[in-house]
Amino acid sequence: MNAEELRKLFDLDRPLSPSPSSAEDSTTSPFSSPSPSTTPSGNPTALQVDSWGLRRGDDLLRDSPRLQSFALDEYAIADFHTAAFEPEPQLLDDCQDPARRAFLVELFQTPEYQALHAGTRLDEVSSEITTLHFAEQFAALRNASATAEPEIATLKAVSRAVLAAREEVDQCREAITALGGGLGPGTPGSVDPKAIAQLFQRVRQDPTLRRICELAGRYRRLAQSSQRRKCAHGQDDLVGVTTSGDLAQLLPHELVRLGIPELELDTLRRLAERQCLARDYQSLEPVGKGPIVVVIDESGSMAGDKVQTAKALALALAWIARQQRRWCGLIAYSGDTGERLLSLPPTRWEESEVLDWLGAFLGGGSTLDVPIVELPWMVEQLWAPPGITDVLILTDAICSIPPELQQNFLAWKSLVSARVISLVLADTAGDLATLCDEVHLVQSLEVTETALGSVLSI
Repeated sequence: MNAEELRKLFDLDRPLSPSPSSAEDSTTSPFSSPSPSTTPSGNPTALQVDSWGLRRGDDLLRDSPRLQSFALDEYAIADFHTAAFEPEPQLLDDCQDPARRAFLVELFQTPEYQALHAGTRLDEVSSEITTLHFAEQFAALRNASATAEPEIATLKAVSRAVLAAREEVDQCREAITALGGGLGPGTPGSVDPKAIAQLFQRVRQDPTLRRICELAGRYRRLAQSSQRRKCAHGQDDLVGVTTSGDLAQLLPHELVRLGIPELELDTLRRLAERQCLARDYQSLEPVGKGPIVVVIDESGSMAGDKVQTAKALALALAWIARQQRRWCGLIAYSGDTGERLLSLPPTRWEESEVLDWLGAFLGGGSTLDVPIVELPWMVEQLWAPPGITDVLILTDAICSIPPELQQNFLAWKSLVSARVISLVLADTAGDLATLCDEVHLVQSLEVTETALGSVLSI
C-alpha cells in the first residue's frame, strides 16, 4: 500500500465540507451554471457532511448504476445519504446548488420525513434505499421544465420521494424479518449491510419470493396474536425485567411515556426496536420440545398461489420455532419426483439457503404426495434434539394409503411423540385423517381461516 492509498483509506485526501469563506477555492459544481470566468460561491453540499459522509456518497455513486443514471455528483449523493443516515442532519447557510438545498429544506419540514427518518437513521441498508429515492426525485425535479410555482413542484417531488422510500424500506424490513434476519437493535440474523442489501435485491427481483415474504408478514402477525392468547405453564412466574417490544408486557412507566408528547416518539422508536423495559416471565415446560416440521406438497396441482401461501405459512411456523427455541424443518415433497429438506436451528439461519428453498418448486407428483414412508428418516436428517415433535402437513391431495404404511407411520409417531396436524385444501382428507391428531379441511390458506389460528398456536 503506497502513501496515496493510505491517505485515501483514512480520508486524509479530502477536507470537510468547506466553509463559505473558502468557497472560492472549491471546484465547480456540475449542477450550477456559472459563467466561464467565475467560480460558484457556497458549499458543494447543502448539509454539514464529514469526510466519512463524503466518501460514502462517492462509494454509493460508484457502486450503483441506477444512481449514476441520475447524473448527480458525489456531493448530492452525500447530502441525500446524510439526510437519511445521520441522527440530526444540519443544513448549511448556502450551497452551490440552491435547488438541492431548497429540496432538503422542504424535505425536513414534512412529518412524513420525520417518521421515515426515525427508522432509517444509523441504519445503513434503509439509508441506501432512501438515498436512491431522494436522488431519483430530485433528478426528475431538476430535469423538469421550469414551472410558475417551483415551490409546489419541489413539495410534490419531496412527497413522492418519501412515499416511495417508505414503501421500499417497509418491504425490505418485511423480507429480512421473514427470512430470519433483522434490522435494528435486538434483532437476530445477518447485520452485514451488503448481505442484507443483496438478499433484498433478490427478493425484489423475484415476484414469487416477494409474494411469499409479503404473505409471511401477515401470518407472523397472526402467529404473534395466537401465541399471546395461548395459555402457557409458568406464565405467572415473574423473574425479572427484560427489553421487549411486546406492548402487553411493558412496565407501567413505559406505558406512561407513551402519553407524554415529549417522550412519545422516542418510546415508539424503542418499542419498534424491542428496547422497552418489560416484565420477564419464566415459562416452564414439563418435557423437552423437539422440532417443528412443516411438510409442503409440491406436486403440480399446488403450483401458484397455493404453494406460495403454504411457504409463507411455513415461515411463520419457523418464526414460532425460533421464539420457542426449537429447531424447525422445512420439507418440500412431490411423490416420486423428489424432496427438498432445510434444517433451521433456533439461533442463526442462512438466509440465502432459505431463499433457495422458497424459490424452488418440484412439480410432478405421484399417487401419494405426502411423505408417509419417508418422513421418519427426513426428521432424522434434521439433526434436531429429541422431544415432542409437531408436524404440519399442507396438501391438496386426497390420500389413499395402504394399511401397512398406516401402521408403520403410527408406530413411528408414537415412538418420537409426534403430534401431526394436516391442512387439506380439499373437501376430504382421505386416509390421511386416520394418521393425524387434527385435520382441517380449508378452501384456502387466507389469514381469515379459523383453522390457521389453531395451527399457529402450537
